[in-house]
Amino acid sequence: MNIITTSSFLPAVRNTDLMKGKTYVGIDFGTSTTVVSIASYDENSNLIHTESLRLKQKLPDGTIYSSEIIPSVIAWLNKQIIVGEGASQLKYQLKRGKNIWYSFKMELGEDLGAKYYESELRDIPPFNIRNPKDAARVFFAYLKYLITGYCQENNLAEDISYAVSIPASFEANQRKDLLDALMSNEMKVSKQALIDEPNAAFISYAVTRATEGQPMFVNPNYNSKVLVFDFGGGTCDISILEIGQSANGFFSKNIAISKFTKLGGDDIDRYLTYHYLMPRFLEANGKKMDQFRTNEKKQIASALYKVAERLKIMINKSLSTLTDDYVIPKLKYNGTKTSLESEVTVFTNKGELKQSSFYLTNKEMTEAMTVFLKNDYGKTTRIKGEDEYNSIYSPIESAIKKSKIRKEEIDYILFIGGSAQSPYIQETLKNYFEDSEMLVPSNLQTHVSQGTAIHNLLFNGMNKCLIQPISSEPILIITKDEISKVILPAGTQIPCDTIIIDDLVTSREGQKIVELPICVGDVRKLLFNLKIESPLPSGFPINSPIQLAIEVNTDKMLIARATCMGVVCHVEPLNPFANKELSTEDRAALKAERQANLEAELNGGVPSKQTLIALRMAYNKAGHTFKAAETFELQNELYPEADMYNGIAVLYNNARATYKAIEFYEKALEENPNHKYANANLGSTLRYLDPKRAKECLQRAINVDPDHDIALIELGRIQKSEGDIDGAKEKFRRVYDRYLHQWKTNSLPSYAYGWFASVAEELGEKDFAREIRLSTPGAQGESYYDPENLSKTKTNKLTTK
Repeated sequence: MNIITTSSFLPAVRNTDLMKGKTYVGIDFGTSTTVVSIASYDENSNLIHTESLRLKQKLPDGTIYSSEIIPSVIAWLNKQIIVGEGASQLKYQLKRGKNIWYSFKMELGEDLGAKYYESELRDIPPFNIRNPKDAARVFFAYLKYLITGYCQENNLAEDISYAVSIPASFEANQRKDLLDALMSNEMKVSKQALIDEPNAAFISYAVTRATEGQPMFVNPNYNSKVLVFDFGGGTCDISILEIGQSANGFFSKNIAISKFTKLGGDDIDRYLTYHYLMPRFLEANGKKMDQFRTNEKKQIASALYKVAERLKIMINKSLSTLTDDYVIPKLKYNGTKTSLESEVTVFTNKGELKQSSFYLTNKEMTEAMTVFLKNDYGKTTRIKGEDEYNSIYSPIESAIKKSKIRKEEIDYILFIGGSAQSPYIQETLKNYFEDSEMLVPSNLQTHVSQGTAIHNLLFNGMNKCLIQPISSEPILIITKDEISKVILPAGTQIPCDTIIIDDLVTSREGQKIVELPICVGDVRKLLFNLKIESPLPSGFPINSPIQLAIEVNTDKMLIARATCMGVVCHVEPLNPFANKELSTEDRAALKAERQANLEAELNGGVPSKQTLIALRMAYNKAGHTFKAAETFELQNELYPEADMYNGIAVLYNNARATYKAIEFYEKALEENPNHKYANANLGSTLRYLDPKRAKECLQRAINVDPDHDIALIELGRIQKSEGDIDGAKEKFRRVYDRYLHQWKTNSLPSYAYGWFASVAEELGEKDFAREIRLSTPGAQGESYYDPENLSKTKTNKLTTK
């Protein structure tokens, strides 16, 4: 067996003059916390040394606190900026986006305008925080100040070279926003300033083992495979490396990177909060979950996240001490309570909510973790009002599939990140990778920053790149062809030479605009849309040649240029939604959100009525019915009008928020007891919950309008359940005849298709009911691009007009 020594990491010929007078800094910029390290090379011992910096952070009371861990949080309190631990302590007292900012790392790359439209720092220089990119800029300005101060105090060179680690699956637009934040602070970044977190982690682990005299082994007969499992607060990144020894020393290459998956320790905290802590918190205050809107529940949840995180850590530590060879004892299934005293106060529209004593049981923790350890078909758990929860096996299987190797071929599993300390995580991966050796560093939270600093030292100080980065997803172009065209395969080594695509042509005669939609991974993940406009009124002739040139630089930035008949179009890889897979309707909803944010910023935090209407319609079209209902409710609060309650209730009812729907139907009837629609809708909603009241409401609707279709159908169903078959059939027949006439004259309203099918079934016409359901009109969405303007792949036989 070969061993990986420190010397194997260094170039054969070393020019140490490059390193003199410089300090090499590595920053692990995390969603929850950030760590800064420096790396240096000792010529006498031939060893690489790393040190994580204990940096000073001001607490809210003015006390100075030093730690290697810097929470990625910014706060504005009493006209003072506070960053790090002090800001983190204010996390649940201040309002996110207004006077406290966190988790902004995962929001980079999203162009939603002034997302923080309530920001108290939006017009205060030099901060001017209006969006996540601004927050990142301010955070790095603070880091630079702390790092420079540390270098001065410790007689280190103030000529600082920076490198920053990022999730391996970060897209081009996210990387660009991060680079912009660094450059705006004049932080000296190299041409390969960014390194994937899993790669940095492995470098650190291997160097540390070699330095401590416990080097890793590689088989001389084949290259070993290492799966780096990096599970932090906001991301779960998987990278598979191939490592070995050659005449030039140690080498490593990336063979697969997992697909971007929204998953981190914060998601576990969120699940624990919504399913255990918040129900008990509300019950203690005499409230129920369905009394609050989503934004209000988020406000309550945010006050409980810290409690959830602390209880999670306490239970994990308790179980870890009892875990033997990665097997947790059966007491993980029992009702043992872990308690925590912590004062939590939340001010809501329903009054002040308070609690000071919280608990979680081992069984609850185990139940929660099963959601994140699913390894079957449904690895994503979707729960209304909570977004989605993903399993760790989604990114794991994504990486293994791309690597084209079997999981049995993986020699090592390297754990990185605070969340990877969980005994649940380590137990499940030990069971899944039975033949692999588990590598658990002594400090999972500082390894990435130390590896980033080592990468910086070797790359910028010694001209050696240990790990060649690769593209994580294929780059595609949508054309008129049946299958999207791959223009950059997944696994392409970065940087790559310019790739020329020269087999595209215009698809029709007189084409005035050529659109080249570029996607990442699949067609739902649009990166940008290149547009070439003809300068001639007659447009481009059919089959005009189109040339597309693309390249990916060292920082994984995709640069593209398109040409048609001398007309050139350049584009920067900027896209508002590249790290999400979106439908056309979802994209329209995000555009409407952006418009609402822009207007709210201009109007002191209040969007216009027209903007709220557009936002509601966009949400509804995208199938986000609950958001549509909440937007309608907000519109009514800001711009009250008569007779809006029924519409709000209908949306809540469509979103299956039954009790919210009932609340607004009742408000509509308070305004007008004879409101036929509110009576009919409330009666329909109460049919099983309160049949007597339902019958009264439905009858009142029919008294107002004897032909009210929904009231007749629902009252007929109640009569049928009571044994009045003839009375029920009479009502069904009346509605059926009316719908049939509309059906035959193509005037049946879209809402009525489902009701028509149901009365046809009630009358025994099952085949006709099926025909009605199959003919229900679908919503037509607007496209991000015009399909008529797409190019096509040139064939040997050119088509003519």
